[in-house]
Amino acid sequence: MPVQKKLLIAVSALVAVFLVGSLGYYFIEEDVTLRQAAYQTLITISTVGYSEQWELSEAAHLWTSFIIVLGILVVTLAFAFLQATIVSGELRAVLGRRKLKGRIAKMSGHYIVCGYGRMGKLICFELKLKGRHVIVVDCDDQRTAAIGEAGIDYVLGDATNEHTLREAGVDRAAALVSVLRKDADNVLVTLTVRDIREDLPIFARAEQLGSEPKLKRAGATSVICPQAIGATRFVNLITRPAMAHIFDITMGGTEWEIEEVFVQPKSSLVAQSLRDLNLRAKANIMVVGIQSADGKTHLNPGPDHKIKARDVMVVIAPAGAADTLAD
Repeated sequence: MPVQKKLLIAVSALVAVFLVGSLGYYFIEEDVTLRQAAYQTLITISTVGYSEQWELSEAAHLWTSFIIVLGILVVTLAFAFLQATIVSGELRAVLGRRKLKGRIAKMSGHYIVCGYGRMGKLICFELKLKGRHVIVVDCDDQRTAAIGEAGIDYVLGDATNEHTLREAGVDRAAALVSVLRKDADNVLVTLTVRDIREDLPIFARAEQLGSEPKLKRAGATSVICPQAIGATRFVNLITRPAMAHIFDITMGGTEWEIEEVFVQPKSSLVAQSLRDLNLRAKANIMVVGIQSADGKTHLNPGPDHKIKARDVMVVIAPAGAADTLAD
């Protein structure tokens, strides 16, 4: 039972005893006001020992005895429950979740990961490694407990539900990743997100190869099928081991890395050619591709290619060197 419901039951029991006791005195005794009846009930339940408000009749004495027994029982049980709740950490968990909701409500530019299975866990790890803010959406309370222990913010709920996605800040997120176990659920998440935001990049997992076109039609920006990627990886290792090794080195990011650089409108790179920049000689940075703001991709651009505002440069560089270009 949720701790909020337990607390509500305990408080309701105390209020019920107070109301029943007050009404009992009011109807048993003549010439007694409701205020006097309420005050007599309060000092009776609390057992503070103050004097009686009027000379009690025999019936009122019996009613007082009943209220004392009932009041002590309810108050004792309520305080015992409250103590157990505090000791067990349930109350602390509830307060922690409220604090978490407040923190998520202020967050923007974050990444939402729907599903914290094997793939979701690895995605969160990699995003955190790159300094990105992550919010996980999962309906399993045991998994969300593990997520919290890992230092990751989360929302406990159904990722296919619009309210849950809004609670995760989908209207302020930078991107969403849906890696739920069932392809049908990933399709439903994609459709739900597209109803909220048309511009949000959505990356979805397809467990079955045939689900890829369905996810695309639902509005997914990119669809990843682990089976297909695994097969391609094996083939590359077998037929092109050197290329696979270089790819591993750059993706690992320990000494070399493949990185994206977004060209800000006020960047010093704007309107300069690759020849003028001479990045290879100055910083050992190789530009292997440029994606223009209009969506066109230029692979292995020539030295006369000029950089434009909002271009995305794909570079191979020593670890951390690409960060200097983003200034």
